[in-house]
Amino acid sequence: MKLKLTHSILMYLNNANLLYLIIAIKDKRGIKIMIQSNTDIKQINRKNVLSYIYTQRSATQKSIKDTLQLSRSTIVQILKEFEDQKLILRGEVLESTGGRPATSLRFNPNSKIAIGIELLAEHYEIIALNLYGETIKFEKFISPYENTESYYTLVCKSAQLLIASVTNDPDRILGVGIVLQGLISTDGTQITYGKILDCTGLRIESFSHHLPYPCLFFHDAEAATADEMWQSSQLNNAIYIHIRSNMSGSIIVNRESLVGTELKSGVFEHMTIVPGGKPCYCGNRGCLDAYCSTNALFNKEETLESFFQMLRTGDINIKKRWLEYLHYLALAINNLHMFMDCPVILGGTIAKYLQGSDIKLLHQFVQNNTAFPTEREFIKVTCCPDSPISRGAALHFIKQYLRSLLGNNVTF
Repeated sequence: MKLKLTHSILMYLNNANLLYLIIAIKDKRGIKIMIQSNTDIKQINRKNVLSYIYTQRSATQKSIKDTLQLSRSTIVQILKEFEDQKLILRGEVLESTGGRPATSLRFNPNSKIAIGIELLAEHYEIIALNLYGETIKFEKFISPYENTESYYTLVCKSAQLLIASVTNDPDRILGVGIVLQGLISTDGTQITYGKILDCTGLRIESFSHHLPYPCLFFHDAEAATADEMWQSSQLNNAIYIHIRSNMSGSIIVNRESLVGTELKSGVFEHMTIVPGGKPCYCGNRGCLDAYCSTNALFNKEETLESFFQMLRTGDINIKKRWLEYLHYLALAINNLHMFMDCPVILGGTIAKYLQGSDIKLLHQFVQNNTAFPTEREFIKVTCCPDSPISRGAALHFIKQYLRSLLGNNVTF
């Protein structure tokens, strides 16, 4: 068959009983030809249909046909496959507009479930999420961390009980993400540095031996960043500073945590801001963590709630400590912002106590010290200050699964 190619041509070619789609595109550099088989086209159509239903949450055959320009027979066949797989559910019969009443089609978010676990010094938390990232169940367990087999057995038993309470089908579980304050190996299977919890060398087998699902470790800032991205659809690049009893952080590039060689997205909580300053748990002096974690902010008898209550009621000594804290945090923010000109997001347990006046002070302190002043307000508070960090670990498995279903048509 002889083809005359102009600007953009779509043509079908029947060759050896196989259907191919020839796409010819002419641009300034010449003509490019892409050939896709019938199988490829079917896969593209399936992903486009499911992606449409997922993003719309509810659709009809007509809305799918009008939007995607597919034949009714193709849509009916695809929908039947999805119904058989329980990926979509038939909803209510809609009011007739003159013809046969349409039936709504809904994506089934509970067809798969992901589990997130966070281990902390005094307690652990477990969460179950559906495919929209919505919480199905969340539980908190008061039990001090121990680097012992009996502790890991206890955590896994709690996870199994929570799973059993939300589903009796283990095939619905995508995986279990486990969040720790520590550095994680690139494959997510080992704690390479866990001084805060004294768990260096811990391997994922301590959990996977008890949980018959894919299991992975996640750094706490990495998990918090994943949740931030899930709930901030317009954010592309950012510096995320996670402030709680100990600090951590992440660099976000193109909606993903920047993955380094060993230190993941970096450990800028251990950059030196005061040479020879206060001792840090890492063994060095003058680290950001030693000045801007919440442990560094308040005394042992204080809590975040009591500290900020006294601050907001005008306690002079508390205000003096707060201003000193903000000066050090501004120094770090300015250094990071010089490295990467993008929004700086403040998260962690401190986030829900921060007010607009605190952020204005931070901006002013940065302006006073930077070589390149700007009127642009680039420091922001996380959009999800009350979200459990365990969400981010579960979201890893959800995004992985959705990409296998939807391709790259949906932004996470």
